[in-house]
Amino acid sequence: MTIRWSLQALHDVDRLVDFIAAHDTAKADEVEAALNETPKKLLHFNRMGSRLSEFDPREVRELRFARYILRYELVGTEIRVLRIFHGRENRF
Repeated sequence: MTIRWSLQALHDVDRLVDFIAAHDTAKADEVEAALNETPKKLLHFNRMGSRLSEFDPREVRELRFARYILRYELVGTEIRVLRIFHGRENRF
């Protein structure tokens, strides 16, 4: 399996880290590391998290970690990181 990040997911990381950095740069560094490392766990357990039926027939899943939500899709031998949100963020 390989991990591929969407441009939107990369922008999500930047957006979330920038928001935190405005208040606490050390915490922003910690969060950035966690956001970048968490998808690597999927290499060992690629079906972690709930499957989102609204995306059927695609296999899109949502993994919650710390205060964040990682949306990813399984396509062949790829894990595609689609989006990353803060749990309290308005996503609509």
